[in-house]
Amino acid sequence: MRLANIIGGVVVLLLGIATTVAAWLTLPYTGEFGPGPGFVPFWLGLTLTVCSIPVIVTDLRGTERSGKLFRPETWQCLKVLVLIVLVFLSLPILGFSVGLALITGGGMRLMGRHGWLACTATVIGTAICVHYLFGQWLTIPLPKGMVGW
Repeated sequence: MRLANIIGGVVVLLLGIATTVAAWLTLPYTGEFGPGPGFVPFWLGLTLTVCSIPVIVTDLRGTERSGKLFRPETWQCLKVLVLIVLVFLSLPILGFSVGLALITGGGMRLMGRHGWLACTATVIGTAICVHYLFGQWLTIPLPKGMVGW
């Protein structure tokens, strides 16, 4: 398990650094009336980076070398990580509302063993709710993709 923790910690560290740098270089940190679109990604990336360091250091100092690298839970985590990366890469095409909905439905399917009908209903409901909650009710513009949502 030690090697899996080190690999996972390094992956999260790199993801955190990439998120922080991308948010800092491409998105404005402040907006006209408060935090801008780069505020949350910047702090999320910084938090990922800071939280991954103790995991890496703890396992590098540890002496336990037993355990399998890939247990069933590890495969499940890798599937969710792949889902998050794929949705993140497709955000320019899908938009934020649809992307968040796909992560929600995909996470339900991968982790909760829910049926396709429940996952599809959740994806549709999440996309509609996020779109209208932020876009209409709170008037916070979310990144829209080529889909328009």
